[in-house]
Amino acid sequence: MTASPFLLTRRRCLRRLGPTLGSVCLGAATLAGLPCLALTSEKIRATGPDALEPPRPDRGEATPKVLRFTFSRRREDPRTQWLIAVYRELLASLGIGFEFVDVPPGRGPIAVRTGDADGELGRTWGYGLLNPELVRVAESNNAVEFAAYATEASLGDRFPGWPAVREQRWRCEHRRGIPELADLLAREVPPEQVSTVATIEQGLRRLQLKRIDLYLDVREAVEDHLAFGDVSAEFSAGPAPRMLGVIQSTTGHAYLHRRHEALVPAITQALREMKRQGTVARLREEALKRFLATRAK
Repeated sequence: MTASPFLLTRRRCLRRLGPTLGSVCLGAATLAGLPCLALTSEKIRATGPDALEPPRPDRGEATPKVLRFTFSRRREDPRTQWLIAVYRELLASLGIGFEFVDVPPGRGPIAVRTGDADGELGRTWGYGLLNPELVRVAESNNAVEFAAYATEASLGDRFPGWPAVREQRWRCEHRRGIPELADLLAREVPPEQVSTVATIEQGLRRLQLKRIDLYLDVREAVEDHLAFGDVSAEFSAGPAPRMLGVIQSTTGHAYLHRRHEALVPAITQALREMKRQGTVARLREEALKRFLATRAK
Protein backbone atom coordinates (compact mmCIF):
# COMPACT_ATOMS: atom_id res chain seq x y z
CA MET A 1 0.00 0.00 0.00
CA THR A 2 1.41 3.39 -1.00
CA ALA A 3 1.94 5.89 1.83
CA SER A 4 0.05 9.18 1.59
CA PRO A 5 2.02 12.33 0.62
CA PHE A 6 1.50 13.65 4.14
CA LEU A 7 3.03 10.55 5.77
CA LEU A 8 6.00 10.72 3.42
CA THR A 9 6.49 14.39 4.35
CA ARG A 10 6.22 13.53 8.05
CA ARG A 11 8.96 10.89 7.70
CA ARG A 12 11.19 13.32 5.79
CA CYS A 13 10.74 15.90 8.55
CA LEU A 14 11.85 13.39 11.18
CA ARG A 15 14.89 12.39 9.15
CA ARG A 16 15.74 16.04 8.43
CA LEU A 17 15.64 17.02 12.09
CA GLY A 18 18.03 14.17 12.89
CA PRO A 19 19.91 14.64 16.15
CA THR A 20 19.06 18.31 16.44
CA LEU A 21 15.87 20.25 17.05
CA GLY A 22 15.90 23.44 15.04
CA SER A 23 18.75 25.88 14.96
CA VAL A 24 20.36 27.72 17.88
CA CYS A 25 22.40 30.90 17.75
CA LEU A 26 25.80 29.92 19.12
CA GLY A 27 27.69 33.13 18.34
CA ALA A 28 27.71 34.53 21.86
CA ALA A 29 30.84 36.28 23.07
CA THR A 30 33.23 34.07 25.03
CA LEU A 31 33.40 35.09 28.65
CA ALA A 32 35.76 32.42 29.99
CA GLY A 33 39.14 33.53 31.25
CA LEU A 34 38.14 37.08 32.10
CA PRO A 35 38.87 37.87 35.75
CA CYS A 36 36.12 40.45 35.87
CA LEU A 37 33.44 41.67 33.46
CA ALA A 38 31.27 44.71 34.15
CA LEU A 39 27.86 44.84 32.42
CA THR A 40 24.93 47.21 32.92
CA SER A 41 23.06 46.22 36.10
CA GLU A 42 25.21 43.04 36.38
CA LYS A 43 28.15 41.97 38.52
CA ILE A 44 30.33 38.88 38.62
CA ARG A 45 31.28 38.51 42.24
CA ALA A 46 34.55 36.98 43.41
CA THR A 47 34.70 34.89 46.58
CA GLY A 48 38.45 34.73 46.30
CA PRO A 49 41.19 36.19 44.13
CA ASP A 50 40.38 33.93 41.17
CA ALA A 51 36.91 32.62 41.95
CA LEU A 52 33.78 33.55 40.00
CA GLU A 53 30.12 33.00 40.89
CA PRO A 54 27.14 33.16 38.53
CA PRO A 55 25.81 36.73 38.26
CA ARG A 56 23.12 37.65 40.75
CA PRO A 57 20.45 40.35 40.50
CA ASP A 58 21.73 43.44 42.28
CA ARG A 59 19.14 46.20 42.41
CA GLY A 60 18.06 46.00 46.02
CA GLU A 61 15.09 43.71 45.23
CA ALA A 62 14.45 40.32 46.85
CA THR A 63 15.30 37.38 44.59
CA PRO A 64 12.24 35.13 44.14
CA LYS A 65 12.50 31.52 45.28
CA VAL A 66 10.78 30.26 42.12
CA LEU A 67 9.99 31.60 38.64
CA ARG A 68 7.00 30.15 36.79
CA PHE A 69 7.03 29.98 32.99
CA THR A 70 4.51 29.13 30.27
CA PHE A 71 5.15 28.16 26.66
CA SER A 72 3.10 28.20 23.47
CA ARG A 73 3.34 24.42 23.03
CA ARG A 74 2.28 21.35 24.97
CA ARG A 75 4.42 20.15 27.87
CA GLU A 76 5.31 16.89 26.08
CA ASP A 77 6.52 18.69 22.93
CA PRO A 78 10.30 18.14 22.56
CA ARG A 79 10.93 21.86 22.14
CA THR A 80 9.04 22.55 25.35
CA GLN A 81 11.07 19.91 27.17
CA TRP A 82 14.27 21.44 25.80
CA LEU A 83 13.48 24.93 27.06
CA ILE A 84 12.28 23.59 30.41
CA ALA A 85 15.64 21.84 30.83
CA VAL A 86 17.58 24.95 29.79
CA TYR A 87 15.84 27.36 32.13
CA ARG A 88 15.64 24.94 35.03
CA GLU A 89 19.44 24.57 34.91
CA LEU A 90 19.98 28.27 34.26
CA LEU A 91 17.83 29.42 37.18
CA ALA A 92 19.38 26.83 39.49
CA SER A 93 22.75 28.46 38.82
CA LEU A 94 21.22 31.72 40.10
CA GLY A 95 19.72 30.09 43.17
CA ILE A 96 16.16 30.27 41.80
CA GLY A 97 13.72 27.39 41.36
CA PHE A 98 11.81 26.69 38.13
CA GLU A 99 8.16 25.76 37.63
CA PHE A 100 6.35 25.11 34.36
CA VAL A 101 2.75 26.34 34.19
CA ASP A 102 0.93 24.10 31.72
CA VAL A 103 -1.91 26.15 30.21
CA PRO A 104 -3.43 26.26 26.69
CA PRO A 105 -1.20 28.33 24.35
CA GLY A 106 -3.67 31.20 24.14
CA ARG A 107 -3.81 31.55 27.92
CA GLY A 108 -0.06 31.85 28.46
CA PRO A 109 0.07 35.66 28.06
CA ILE A 110 -3.00 36.00 30.30
CA ALA A 111 -1.34 33.90 33.01
CA VAL A 112 1.68 36.20 32.95
CA ARG A 113 -0.42 39.35 33.14
CA THR A 114 -2.52 38.05 36.04
CA GLY A 115 0.50 36.86 38.02
CA ASP A 116 -0.22 33.13 37.64
CA ALA A 117 3.09 32.91 35.74
CA ASP A 118 6.22 35.07 35.69
CA GLY A 119 7.26 34.75 32.04
CA GLU A 120 7.20 32.85 28.75
CA LEU A 121 9.97 30.49 27.69
CA GLY A 122 10.06 31.42 24.03
CA ARG A 123 8.57 34.03 21.71
CA THR A 124 9.88 35.89 18.69
CA TRP A 125 11.88 39.10 19.07
CA GLY A 126 8.92 41.25 18.04
CA TYR A 127 6.56 39.72 20.61
CA GLY A 128 7.66 42.29 23.14
CA LEU A 129 6.40 45.08 20.86
CA LEU A 130 2.87 43.75 21.34
CA ASN A 131 3.29 43.19 25.08
CA PRO A 132 4.98 46.20 26.73
CA GLU A 133 4.50 44.65 30.18
CA LEU A 134 7.14 42.03 29.24
CA VAL A 135 10.94 42.33 29.20
CA ARG A 136 12.93 40.39 26.60
CA VAL A 137 15.96 38.33 27.63
CA ALA A 138 18.58 39.84 25.31
CA GLU A 139 20.37 36.55 24.58
CA SER A 140 18.30 34.48 22.15
CA ASN A 141 17.20 30.88 22.60
CA ASN A 142 17.47 30.13 18.90
CA ALA A 143 17.26 31.47 15.37
CA VAL A 144 13.76 31.72 13.87
CA GLU A 145 12.86 31.60 10.19
CA PHE A 146 9.52 32.57 8.66
CA ALA A 147 8.54 30.48 5.65
CA ALA A 148 5.82 30.35 2.99
CA TYR A 149 3.95 27.10 2.27
CA ALA A 150 1.67 25.98 -0.57
CA THR A 151 -0.11 22.85 -1.79
CA GLU A 152 -1.30 23.99 -5.22
CA ALA A 153 1.06 22.69 -7.94
CA SER A 154 0.52 25.72 -10.17
CA LEU A 155 2.26 27.96 -7.60
CA GLY A 156 5.61 26.28 -8.33
CA ASP A 157 8.32 25.19 -5.91
CA ARG A 158 9.95 28.52 -5.04
CA PHE A 159 8.63 31.67 -3.45
CA PRO A 160 8.27 34.05 -6.43
CA GLY A 161 8.65 37.35 -4.55
CA TRP A 162 6.12 39.84 -3.29
CA PRO A 163 5.48 41.61 -6.63
CA ALA A 164 4.25 38.29 -8.06
CA VAL A 165 2.11 37.63 -4.98
CA ARG A 166 0.45 41.03 -5.42
CA GLU A 167 0.07 40.65 -9.19
CA GLN A 168 -1.44 37.16 -8.95
CA ARG A 169 -3.59 38.25 -6.01
CA TRP A 170 -2.60 35.19 -4.02
CA ARG A 171 -4.48 34.87 -0.76
CA CYS A 172 -2.04 34.87 2.18
CA GLU A 173 -2.70 33.66 5.70
CA HIS A 174 -0.63 33.65 8.90
CA ARG A 175 -1.03 32.64 12.53
CA ARG A 176 -2.09 35.36 14.94
CA GLY A 177 0.36 36.66 17.53
CA ILE A 178 3.44 36.87 15.28
CA PRO A 179 4.06 40.61 14.83
CA GLU A 180 6.94 40.21 12.38
CA LEU A 181 4.70 38.36 9.91
CA ALA A 182 1.81 40.74 10.42
CA ASP A 183 4.08 43.74 9.73
CA LEU A 184 5.68 42.08 6.70
CA LEU A 185 2.35 41.28 5.08
CA ALA A 186 0.99 44.74 5.89
CA ARG A 187 3.93 46.23 3.96
CA GLU A 188 3.90 43.86 1.01
CA VAL A 189 0.30 42.74 0.38
CA PRO A 190 -3.04 44.60 0.19
CA PRO A 191 -5.18 43.90 3.28
CA GLU A 192 -7.90 42.18 1.24
CA GLN A 193 -5.35 39.44 0.41
CA VAL A 194 -4.47 38.71 4.06
CA SER A 195 -6.25 36.63 6.71
CA THR A 196 -5.30 35.05 10.03
CA VAL A 197 -5.89 31.79 11.92
CA ALA A 198 -5.36 30.63 15.50
CA THR A 199 -3.39 27.40 14.90
CA ILE A 200 -0.95 25.86 12.46
CA GLU A 201 -3.29 23.02 11.55
CA GLN A 202 -6.09 25.44 10.72
CA GLY A 203 -3.82 27.31 8.32
CA LEU A 204 -2.43 24.19 6.67
CA ARG A 205 -5.87 22.64 6.40
CA ARG A 206 -7.25 25.77 4.70
CA LEU A 207 -4.28 25.51 2.34
CA GLN A 208 -5.27 21.95 1.47
CA LEU A 209 -8.88 23.03 0.88
CA LYS A 210 -7.68 25.83 -1.46
CA ARG A 211 -9.28 28.54 0.64
CA ILE A 212 -5.89 30.31 0.64
CA ASP A 213 -2.89 30.17 -1.66
CA LEU A 214 -0.01 30.73 0.79
CA TYR A 215 0.33 29.94 4.48
CA LEU A 216 3.11 31.77 6.36
CA ASP A 217 4.44 30.74 9.76
CA VAL A 218 7.55 29.95 11.79
CA ARG A 219 9.40 27.26 9.84
CA GLU A 220 10.45 25.20 12.88
CA ALA A 221 6.90 25.30 14.26
CA VAL A 222 5.41 23.96 11.01
CA GLU A 223 8.11 21.29 10.67
CA ASP A 224 7.63 20.20 14.28
CA HIS A 225 3.87 20.05 13.73
CA LEU A 226 4.28 17.89 10.63
CA ALA A 227 6.78 15.61 12.37
CA PHE A 228 5.41 15.42 15.92
CA GLY A 229 1.96 16.99 16.00
CA ASP A 230 -1.34 15.24 16.63
CA VAL A 231 -2.80 15.96 13.22
CA SER A 232 -6.34 15.09 12.17
CA ALA A 233 -7.19 12.22 9.84
CA GLU A 234 -8.57 14.71 7.32
CA PHE A 235 -5.29 16.60 7.28
CA SER A 236 -3.22 13.40 6.92
CA ALA A 237 -5.30 12.37 3.90
CA GLY A 238 -4.81 15.71 2.14
CA PRO A 239 -1.94 16.95 -0.04
CA ALA A 240 1.32 17.51 1.81
CA PRO A 241 2.24 21.19 2.27
CA ARG A 242 5.56 22.14 0.69
CA MET A 243 7.82 25.00 1.70
CA LEU A 244 8.39 27.56 -1.06
CA GLY A 245 11.13 29.43 0.79
CA VAL A 246 12.24 31.41 3.82
CA ILE A 247 10.92 34.96 3.61
CA GLN A 248 12.37 36.55 6.76
CA SER A 249 14.47 35.66 9.81
CA THR A 250 14.53 36.75 13.45
CA THR A 251 15.36 35.23 16.86
CA GLY A 252 13.41 33.58 19.68
CA HIS A 253 13.72 34.80 23.28
CA ALA A 254 12.42 34.20 26.78
CA TYR A 255 10.34 37.00 28.31
CA LEU A 256 9.76 38.01 31.92
CA HIS A 257 7.08 40.27 33.35
CA ARG A 258 8.45 43.70 34.25
CA ARG A 259 8.02 42.97 37.95
CA HIS A 260 11.09 40.72 37.50
CA GLU A 261 13.08 43.12 35.29
CA ALA A 262 16.01 43.14 37.75
CA LEU A 263 16.66 39.45 36.97
CA VAL A 264 16.96 39.86 33.19
CA PRO A 265 20.68 40.87 33.00
CA ALA A 266 21.73 37.89 35.13
CA ILE A 267 19.58 35.49 33.10
CA THR A 268 20.99 36.92 29.86
CA GLN A 269 24.58 36.40 30.97
CA ALA A 270 23.90 32.90 32.30
CA LEU A 271 22.22 31.84 29.04
CA ARG A 272 25.11 33.25 27.02
CA GLU A 273 27.57 31.21 29.06
CA MET A 274 25.48 28.01 28.76
CA LYS A 275 25.48 28.42 24.98
CA ARG A 276 29.24 29.03 24.94
CA GLN A 277 29.78 25.82 26.88
CA GLY A 278 27.53 23.82 24.52
CA THR A 279 24.97 23.10 27.24
CA VAL A 280 22.00 24.53 25.34
CA ALA A 281 22.76 22.44 22.25
CA ARG A 282 23.29 19.30 24.35
CA LEU A 283 19.98 19.72 26.17
CA ARG A 284 18.20 20.22 22.83
CA GLU A 285 19.57 16.97 21.44
CA GLU A 286 18.74 15.08 24.63
CA ALA A 287 15.14 16.34 24.57
CA LEU A 288 14.67 15.18 20.97
CA LYS A 289 16.21 11.77 21.64
CA ARG A 290 13.92 11.20 24.63
CA PHE A 291 10.89 12.21 22.59
CA LEU A 292 11.74 9.95 19.66
CA ALA A 293 12.46 7.04 22.02
CA THR A 294 9.04 7.49 23.62
CA ARG A 295 7.25 7.52 20.26
CA ALA A 296 9.11 4.42 19.11
CA LYS A 297 7.62 2.33 21.96
